[in-house]
Amino acid sequence: MPGGGRFRIGGLSFFGTPLGIIFSTVLIDLIGFGIVIPLVPLYAEKFGASVIEIGLLTGVYALMQLIFAPIWGRVSDRYGRRPVILGSLVGSSIAWLLFGFAPALWVLFLARILDGISGASYAAAQAYVADITTDEDRVRGMGLVGAAFGLGFIIGPAIGGLFAVIDPRAPFILAAALAMANFAVALRRLPESRVPGSHTGARQSRWTALVRAVGSREYGPLIWISFIGGLGFVGMESVFALFGNRRFDFGLTETGLVFMFIGIVAAVVQGGLAYRITARVGEWPVLRAGLWITAASLILLGFTTELWALFPVLALLALGSGLVFPTVNAIVSQRAPDSDQGGILGVLASAGGLARLIAPIAATAMFQAVGVSSPLVIGGLLFVVCGVIAAMPMARRPAVA
Repeated sequence: MPGGGRFRIGGLSFFGTPLGIIFSTVLIDLIGFGIVIPLVPLYAEKFGASVIEIGLLTGVYALMQLIFAPIWGRVSDRYGRRPVILGSLVGSSIAWLLFGFAPALWVLFLARILDGISGASYAAAQAYVADITTDEDRVRGMGLVGAAFGLGFIIGPAIGGLFAVIDPRAPFILAAALAMANFAVALRRLPESRVPGSHTGARQSRWTALVRAVGSREYGPLIWISFIGGLGFVGMESVFALFGNRRFDFGLTETGLVFMFIGIVAAVVQGGLAYRITARVGEWPVLRAGLWITAASLILLGFTTELWALFPVLALLALGSGLVFPTVNAIVSQRAPDSDQGGILGVLASAGGLARLIAPIAATAMFQAVGVSSPLVIGGLLFVVCGVIAAMPMARRPAVA
């Protein structure tokens, strides 16, 4: 197990370690996703896209991740994590260049499809972390992957908004360059964490694996928590710019600063605080606390009308969500057999991908049809459902083989 045991985080040297390279890979994937958020309407309108086509351009990325996350997870189980991770970096780089220099709308769709397929490799990245960490360090390792997700959502829109002022293609050129730089480092310094061909699990289709995992006592409750919680949280992200504009008269700059604040707090929680708390009280108490904190903060956010109250509520939201998602990943990884880490984590990633596909459409429709606060309040209630699932004895005590 390369790099097994405890790991240290600090300084630029961290980014040359296997864990640092995995962190950078996930970060770059999410930067690419985030860059597109403020630029999709501008690019799509340039090619005469309709509102529906703009929505599809956003959703196709999540759809590809939904389809390919379990595929790449199982490929990494069978042939190794390294080739999947290296291939994802090359694919992302090509996708961003295609998007930046697209001559027609169909090329934009092709670029988003390729980027979604490449970005789906995060299941292999999570499995790599599981390979090189001990059970005691698993939450911290998964927390770093979660922190990369959070930072990607911060840095991506910031790069998109800042560099597009210089040139509309500049953000995508930069993202492509970052991906290729990370590929160069990974090619030299990322060892394989599994022996290719060592997969010994029973052969079954990915759909059979998904159905079995969702219905199983070991993974089912956690997969449902990931999916339902993802609906609530991604729904909030999808409408927050509109919410901030209607409620507080926020523009693009203010909205970007708010997302930066949320992302920084969540990254701090996922990168270190979750690990320290879990080491003291265990995964399940941390997960339950995070679910209820997130539920309360989303509901409070929906009823927040004063600017002075907004940031404390957002800090609470970042704290709760920062405790939830890496802890779910860690528990699933601990329960999964070594031979099937990538496959099971791929199923979990598919649940998140499905949530990212459904939530933006549902939350936006609800925002327009029901009211400004409705997606946030409903999101909070979805986390209440997750809290109830996590409180069930069968969720905490899986079946014994």
